[in-house]
Amino acid sequence: MNMNNIKLSSMMFLEWFIWGAWFVPLWQFLSYHGFSAAQISLCYATTAMAAVISPIIIGSITDRYFAAQKVLAVLCILGALLMYLAAQQTTFNLFFPILFLYALTYMPTVALTNTIALSNVSDAERYFPRIRVLGTIGWIASGVVCGFLPTLLGFGDISKSNIPLIITAISSVVLGIFAFMLPNTPPKSTGKISLRVILGLDAIILLKDREFRTFTLCSFLFCIPLAFYYTFSNGYLTEIGMTNATGWLSLGQVSEILFMLCLPLFIKRYGIKNVLMLGLITAGIRYGLFVYGGVDNLFIYSLLFIGILLHGVSYDFYFVTGYVYVDKKAPAHVRASAQGLFSLFCLGLGNLVGYNLGGTMMEYFFKYETPENGVTYNWAGMWGFGAVMIVIIAVIFLLFFREKREIEPIKVDQLQ
Repeated sequence: MNMNNIKLSSMMFLEWFIWGAWFVPLWQFLSYHGFSAAQISLCYATTAMAAVISPIIIGSITDRYFAAQKVLAVLCILGALLMYLAAQQTTFNLFFPILFLYALTYMPTVALTNTIALSNVSDAERYFPRIRVLGTIGWIASGVVCGFLPTLLGFGDISKSNIPLIITAISSVVLGIFAFMLPNTPPKSTGKISLRVILGLDAIILLKDREFRTFTLCSFLFCIPLAFYYTFSNGYLTEIGMTNATGWLSLGQVSEILFMLCLPLFIKRYGIKNVLMLGLITAGIRYGLFVYGGVDNLFIYSLLFIGILLHGVSYDFYFVTGYVYVDKKAPAHVRASAQGLFSLFCLGLGNLVGYNLGGTMMEYFFKYETPENGVTYNWAGMWGFGAVMIVIIAVIFLLFFREKREIEPIKVDQLQ
């Protein structure tokens, strides 16, 4: 691996360590301070709301005016300050707006790091998964640092404290400084700034292509039930009796490492469509296992761990493959905008609907009280609902996505 690839891999490690450090333990921190399920869902939804607003705008401007690594540096350093402020808050009215401002700085970096990596490798299908796998290792490392390590050192479970948020702020500063050392990724497009550029319409025109439109629609729909996992898995596993749920959830990223390294082979042998379809199928199976999993005996307890492991498989097969697909499908001069558009529909609109739908359903349909344990939830009902949604999305994808095995870039001039 050359020095550029080492730098790009380190970038991915830090990028996903930052997100995992605060995102996974957030349920326990907020519930400890008395936030309701709906309020916690809204806090998780800040990433989705920010993804609607910022990535496509930042991507469009980066495509024309600024080197991507410099934009990444500024956003990370600003985000570190905001996360530190959020860590000091214990009420919804103060925590939520600060976390939202932080999310506005973080969410564009997902697309930016993809753009930086994809712009500096000679073969995206071959090298990008190898680089992106360090992001998965970074997420695992955040689970170890915020989950298992404090317990092993005698500090107990820190998930209910603000320490994970402080760790996030420090890590963000590190990535901000490191970003100045990344390979230069200058803007590839030209032209004056305009409302069309700011709104990312150069990338939105790609939706006129039928296959790209079908892929984007299914990605949006898939992210709705996927948001249930991000919001509720920690609370669910903790409530049914799994100790150190924050740490155990990182097992999903352990499986992600293996399958991400195998991803180029899967794509080459089975094609983009089949790999994406596997991502949908494994996600549905995961929720089915959560419906029947529990801690009553070894067999049903093992179902929970299998479900966690399938999360990594599903993410690789659908979203990492999706990033490669977008890079190959979009013309070079709008690739940053296209990655931002993908983030908009997935991390933005899809997750936003999912977080709000999940929180609402938990409050009004799956919430109940017991004399022994107080407020609890019908977790099986929530996971079953998510599984049914994924099955429907998989059928839509199977019927309408007909991309050729050899992906041909979209010619924008033919879409005008």
